[in-house]
Amino acid sequence: MNNTAFTVREMRETDLPTCLEFTQQVKWPHRMGDWQLHYSQGNGSIIDNAQGDIVGCILWWDYGPHYATVGLVVVPEHMQGNGLGRKLMDTVMSQTGERNLQLVATVAGKRLYQQCGFTEAAFIYQVQGQLVGAVQPLPVDAVIKPLDADSLPDLLAMDAAAYGCNREALLTAVAEQGKGLVAYKEGSAVGYAMLRTSGHGQTLGPVLAADDDTAKGLISHLLNGESGFIRFDLTEQAKGIQPWLESLGLSQVDKVSLMIKGEFLPARGNGPRIYSLLSQAFG
Repeated sequence: MNNTAFTVREMRETDLPTCLEFTQQVKWPHRMGDWQLHYSQGNGSIIDNAQGDIVGCILWWDYGPHYATVGLVVVPEHMQGNGLGRKLMDTVMSQTGERNLQLVATVAGKRLYQQCGFTEAAFIYQVQGQLVGAVQPLPVDAVIKPLDADSLPDLLAMDAAAYGCNREALLTAVAEQGKGLVAYKEGSAVGYAMLRTSGHGQTLGPVLAADDDTAKGLISHLLNGESGFIRFDLTEQAKGIQPWLESLGLSQVDKVSLMIKGEFLPARGNGPRIYSLLSQAFG
């Protein structure tokens, strides 16, 4: 099909039901609330065909002049092979300018992103499952406080130090939807963890911590009293706690590529280690 038969436009909130259908077709676990959160914090584009039907979507999230993430790139199966994925990526790369870009690639999408100049920087391990029994809070050499108006600035400062960019608007929005904890040692913040309703149940992330014991302490306190399905997008820095997560009922179900175009800013971050992403799209 002639590529000129397709038009790129800004995503609108009324497009979200169709976008949700696209992600359901590829068996991604997003629910409408997930789409609304990603849309509200992002910059979306839609491709329409000559009849005005939506045939592709993409979003990116702006974390300042030097960094952005890209995600929710979907072209329905019956429209693949028309160069629409590349058209969507070209649109985003034009909009993001000189920013360093990050995305998490499925196996199907990896070749497209390589053609767009992205390279593999790390792996993300999707760990999930039904919690096995009640999670008991682990003893930790830190004071753990609930995430509230007093501790939110400490969370934001830790996140900015670890990621090398400002995600204040995003994390503030997520904090309003879920719950979180912040760990302190000698009055200084040394980690945080957040939990929110998402996908098949709840998503645990981000989790940032100075060390494995602090990460496990935060997670165990956050999951205390919780039940059901939990998802955790584990980074390579968090492989040391994976056996413990498996003891809770969370098993690895996928391994995907974290890809970058430009510099991977978190690689030079001087804050706590990044154990879990907020989502594969948000980073």
